[in-house]
Amino acid sequence: MKIKVLAIAPYPGLKELLEAGSREDARLELEVHVADLQNALPIVQAARSRSYDVILSRGGTSSLIRKHVSIPVVDIPVSGYDILRVLTLVRGANSKVAIIGFPNICRGVAEVSGLLDFDIPSYPIESAAEVEGALRQAFGDGVQLVLGDVVTVQAAEAMGYNGILITSGRESVLEALAEVRRMYGVVNRAQANERLYEQLLERHHAGVLAVDGQGTILYANRAGASLLGYDPGVIRGMNLRGIDPLWARYIGEPAPAEEGAVPGPSRRFQRRGLNIEVAAAAPVNSMDCRYFVYMVPLGESGTNPAFAGYEVTERIATFTQIIGGSSEIRGAVSRAKALSRTERPVWIEGEAGTGKGLFAQAIHSASRSGAEGLFMLPCGSLSGGELESLLFGSETYAGLLHTEAAGTVCLTQIEQAGSLLQLRLAEYLQGAGPVRIVVTSLQPVKSLLKKGEIAAELARAFQDSVLHLPPLRERLEDIEDIARVVIAAHNSRYGKQIAGIRPDVVEEELQQILWPGNVRQLKMVLEHMLAASQGPYVGMEEAKEGWRKVREALRMEAESHTVQLNLSGSWDEIERRILLEVLREEDMNQSKAAKRLGINRSTLWRKLKDVLQNET
Repeated sequence: MKIKVLAIAPYPGLKELLEAGSREDARLELEVHVADLQNALPIVQAARSRSYDVILSRGGTSSLIRKHVSIPVVDIPVSGYDILRVLTLVRGANSKVAIIGFPNICRGVAEVSGLLDFDIPSYPIESAAEVEGALRQAFGDGVQLVLGDVVTVQAAEAMGYNGILITSGRESVLEALAEVRRMYGVVNRAQANERLYEQLLERHHAGVLAVDGQGTILYANRAGASLLGYDPGVIRGMNLRGIDPLWARYIGEPAPAEEGAVPGPSRRFQRRGLNIEVAAAAPVNSMDCRYFVYMVPLGESGTNPAFAGYEVTERIATFTQIIGGSSEIRGAVSRAKALSRTERPVWIEGEAGTGKGLFAQAIHSASRSGAEGLFMLPCGSLSGGELESLLFGSETYAGLLHTEAAGTVCLTQIEQAGSLLQLRLAEYLQGAGPVRIVVTSLQPVKSLLKKGEIAAELARAFQDSVLHLPPLRERLEDIEDIARVVIAAHNSRYGKQIAGIRPDVVEEELQQILWPGNVRQLKMVLEHMLAASQGPYVGMEEAKEGWRKVREALRMEAESHTVQLNLSGSWDEIERRILLEVLREEDMNQSKAAKRLGINRSTLWRKLKDVLQNET
């Protein structure tokens, strides 16, 4: 007889391990959903009619589910092997590391770290509600990197810090499935199906939600559920902040304490093609409703439909998420922090892939306008008329520079904006407008001025607030720290337990590349290497397979057009083209390129300094 099991995996990689483990026992009929904490409850509630025998989950999600069901809930453990893997990953990191978790996890980490002669402070908690307080205490003690469960990692990232998830390995999953088999036969059905606010307009085109003070959806009409992308039978009980972090700005303020009190003013914003109004609700009898939310598709109320497409809201980065301990990147972070504390506009210059968007988000997060919206406008993808309309508005609607919804506007690749728009922007900056302006460029301001690609009036507005970002080739010592974060994310996403990269791969492969695409290119190469790895470490074999995949992609792109060497121009220009072509053919390996050209690496390096800057 089949054992019907509902599994709630707090992270995607755990789903893969659960499905693989269940295939080893034909008696198990397993259905797996990926959800965490409050977002798991609607899945559990919707599945009550399926008569499951056991529910399987992990950590705080298991504890939360157990409070809402009467059937057995089995907890997927975190084993000593799991702890050993994550400690091996972070050992040697430049950042101060700590563990935040339930006492049994903290004790396990203490025992394993003691064996490794690796001292790691712990902050025990008894419930998920204590996570934020423990994080604040840890960060106050100088901790920069937090190990923990999904709720700990998500809370750390929401506060602007890096977190590494302690994942459960195959042996832990098999142990949990064995426990499921032992507990089979203790299945009870739980019935609870409540409807709130029946008087709301189920068939109205406008979406209507009733929400409590923590952001939990108590009721959603069909239009409201559809506009948010969920089925009406699932959305009740989900948390708006989990659906979109933007809601945290508008949900959570105290509502009137007494019945009959006058609610505060409504708050309006735009997101994902919707005009949204959040209205505070006065308490009604014993109801928990604190907000009414009304949603109407853009275009039905005469506002600028383009705003929603350019606002950045999903976990806007902070300075603590900028990885690396080199003097070059730390100097850039220090300069950016100083600029964020001012009201001045900021010009960020740096090659492609150096993290200009990341720095723009961090500057916005740390500024006084951090609670307002951040809008990223790509100058290369928008016409002059579109940019002008978005920034300055029209007769129909106000532009971003004249609306309270915008705290910071970032114009990427400002050199691609037209001269008339640049002059109008310079005029706006002279008047000290209410919205902060950040611009980015691929080349230094001085170079753009010499080429006539930037108006002198605009450049003068940023003369004391230019931020230069170093290319990766000038901070190769940061590669290992960047790799740790990429590995941790890959493990969480695919259910792997990769503990690191072999030193010879770092020294002979990763640190021998010029990285013209910088951190973005490094992450792409690392992902190919990790995809090829099935063991705990990325060795030379996996590295070579990863590079093979990268070369295949590059060659397919190259075969789509015929490469012809342009011999026009001066000798310096021809030499520059030859150097770049040889580097591309040698996968950007400077040692191989120098050998093929018959020059030493130092000579190649001198020639390439100006080349990479001009070509990026």
